[in-house]
Amino acid sequence: MKKIFVTGGSGFLGLHILRIAPDDVQILAQYRRHPIKQFSSNVQQLQMDFFSPDWEAVREFHPDVIIHTAAMASLDECETHPDEANLVNDLTSRRLADLAQELNARFIYISTDQIYDGYFGYYTESDEPNPMNVYGKTKYESEKYILAHHENAVVARCALFYGTSLNGRPSFTEQMINSLKSRKPVKLFQDEFRSPILVDNLAEIVWELVFSDFHGIINIGGAQKVSRYEFGDIACSLLGYSHTLLKPVRASELTFKAPRPADCSFNISFARSILKTRILDCIEGLAKAYNVVSAGSKVY
Repeated sequence: MKKIFVTGGSGFLGLHILRIAPDDVQILAQYRRHPIKQFSSNVQQLQMDFFSPDWEAVREFHPDVIIHTAAMASLDECETHPDEANLVNDLTSRRLADLAQELNARFIYISTDQIYDGYFGYYTESDEPNPMNVYGKTKYESEKYILAHHENAVVARCALFYGTSLNGRPSFTEQMINSLKSRKPVKLFQDEFRSPILVDNLAEIVWELVFSDFHGIINIGGAQKVSRYEFGDIACSLLGYSHTLLKPVRASELTFKAPRPADCSFNISFARSILKTRILDCIEGLAKAYNVVSAGSKVY
């Protein structure tokens, strides 16, 4: 039975990974503050803070694969607390990669589209990263270390993921849908572009990578490039909410603590060429998340 160590087990992606875990694996799932929702008896929980990690517990478990989803992911929080961001996103990731190498374990590292500067979009795996914010910089530094020091590592650069949360903390999608349900206006950026992917779809891809022979960098995003405003427009059309509730705003005219790249969309040709899991577009993803039958996909 393959042993899997999952960090960030109580997080948005981590819980979706655990929810669809195969029955024939044994899992040790790390969390920091919030105990993990139990989906299966084959999941053990490990309360561990990366500021004082218990690596011996991981050594004792001796995983065959480490899936590292945990991160300090708030752009503004990373910008105002760079030392903490460096410890959690870079130094901890390096230590986990070293531990995986020591244990001869495969290493799946969940990275981000924020490692790109957003000047032209449609990024491939071979495009040179140039992060604009502290979050992106800490993730890119850890990427470089992992690829240089672990011969069986996957760096999965993931786009913005959306869907329903399993931990009681509403996702961006749920906050938007709840406002639309209540007929409250929703302000959405019309000048920031991503390749959003349904979190369920991403979790399926992560499990495929666990059992594959692939190693190296892979850009994983949804099958279309959209702004958040266009994403909201798709949600309104699919779920029957009023489009007049959507209020377009320009991120470029607002002030944030952390710089935001304008276009972090992905070219997912490589991912499609090596993955068996079908990558969904936003219409298909939202339809799956909210159990709606869609008539087709409109590409923006």
